[in-house]
Amino acid sequence: MPTSTLRPLPFLALVLIALLALPVGFVRADDDPAKPPAKTAPEARPKAPLETKADTLDASLAAFFAEPDAQKRAAAGFAIAMKHPDAAKVAAAVTKARTWSTDVKKDDVVVWQRSVGDGVENSILAAIPEAYDTAKAWPVLIWLHGGVARDRDGGGASGIRALGRLAAEEGFLLLAPSSRKGSEWWTPAGTRLVRGALDDLKRRYRVDADRVVVAGFSDGASGCLHLLAHDPEPYACFLALMAHPGVTRLAGGPSFAVNVRSRPVFAVNGGKDRLYPSSQIKPLIDQLKAAGSKLTWLDLPDAGHNMSAVFPDHWDKLRDFWAANPRTPLPKQIAWETALPRSEGRFGWVEVLTVDPKAPSAKGAVAATLPDPAGRPVLGIRIDMQFEGPGLRVTRVEDDSAAADAGFEVGDVIIAVQGTDLAGPAQGRTVLMRELPKMASAKKAGVFRVQRGDEELDLECLPRAAGAGAVERPKALGYGMPSGRIEAQVVDGNRIDITTRHVGSFKLHLADGLVDLAQPLKVYVNGALAFEGLAKGSTGYVLQEAVRGGAGAPLYRASIVVKP
Repeated sequence: MPTSTLRPLPFLALVLIALLALPVGFVRADDDPAKPPAKTAPEARPKAPLETKADTLDASLAAFFAEPDAQKRAAAGFAIAMKHPDAAKVAAAVTKARTWSTDVKKDDVVVWQRSVGDGVENSILAAIPEAYDTAKAWPVLIWLHGGVARDRDGGGASGIRALGRLAAEEGFLLLAPSSRKGSEWWTPAGTRLVRGALDDLKRRYRVDADRVVVAGFSDGASGCLHLLAHDPEPYACFLALMAHPGVTRLAGGPSFAVNVRSRPVFAVNGGKDRLYPSSQIKPLIDQLKAAGSKLTWLDLPDAGHNMSAVFPDHWDKLRDFWAANPRTPLPKQIAWETALPRSEGRFGWVEVLTVDPKAPSAKGAVAATLPDPAGRPVLGIRIDMQFEGPGLRVTRVEDDSAAADAGFEVGDVIIAVQGTDLAGPAQGRTVLMRELPKMASAKKAGVFRVQRGDEELDLECLPRAAGAGAVERPKALGYGMPSGRIEAQVVDGNRIDITTRHVGSFKLHLADGLVDLAQPLKVYVNGALAFEGLAKGSTGYVLQEAVRGGAGAPLYRASIVVKP
């Protein structure tokens, strides 16, 4: 690939209606995101693929899909629904109305911005091969970079440097969103960022919706495992390189065991990884497999925490895994559990609307979360992540903790650990993650140099094993809240059998190919008939689902709401 230039995409800040949303060869991609790409003057917005005043359904749909402004698109959708109430007719016309711009940058890097809330915007980068054309649908590799706790934007550039040449040679679109503090991959903002970046790409380029893989390194790999458990729907499979499976369990919301079955995963860890050695990760991998995860694990005994341990020697394995695991667009069986039905309640064609512990439940239906990582060494302190350093400023010392026994106080600044000076929160956390397990394994206290006012002190402290109790777990992410579990299976043609636990209501999204929408449908919930009849759709619903799924995805035409 020629040296990349950075240009803003014409379709900045696209939002789905009624929805959320290089040097030659391989180079090492470390945890430190690159600086944000330089901004250039915006290019002129290309004309809509079809410009016409003809008042036909096809013309109206083409203009609807081409409209980049969410409010204008919503207004156009309302006008279509008012004039064309026949949902089946609109659904039949939707596929034909989908077009893609041919005025796109190729063999280049394109850049745009996406808001994650609170006025913060993250840059999104995409490498488009010179061979790209709209005659076929293109697979997509989404790259999640490491080092997401930093303040600065632009981390996606590391993915372009590492994999841009590969995208050109092997013929896929490379999408690299940039995360940072506040939009870590295991936060709601981070999850929306990845899905929204893919939505943006789908609006401009012809994407094969069933061959989208998410890959990541370090924090990015941990983000892959978070998406597996919390938002797997748009993706075919995951490639998690040097991940820690416990990150999402401790910081991203409860990880329900049934959810890790949703998509296949290829995970790689290294025996000499300074942060996540495979000996420490193996018990967590075993837990994922025991929960039913379709997981392939590659343990590289001599590999450290770096990309060069995986690329290029093992790319063939990763590529073959991706090729062998396309998304099944309309699976006949669905299983999902959630404590946050509004934000995480949908997987495929099943959507949990409300969770109610008093709702009837099937016998034997048991909720289960993956266990927290055991034996994690901690000091029992909290760090001020806004403190710029040098050192780590202590904002809280837990009662009866190792730090309390060692004499740590609120306001102390840890300036060195075991003789290694600490620059600031990001580097300091890395040093702690490296040194605390060593102390715990050797059962020998480490030396922490502390700045306390004008005085420097050396405190000796032996970290203690702790689980989730050492991490603040906000209820907003679902911790401590009741969850609803639902399992659905299409049987005997137009019959769907459902079992639930603590589900107050749910919605079934239905498409041709899943059931015959022209024939009556029967839905049994926990053994009792809960619905019988034709499932009805509406034009508004068809358009909403068409935008949500993107081109090439199943087009849901009708839905029914059921209360067990």
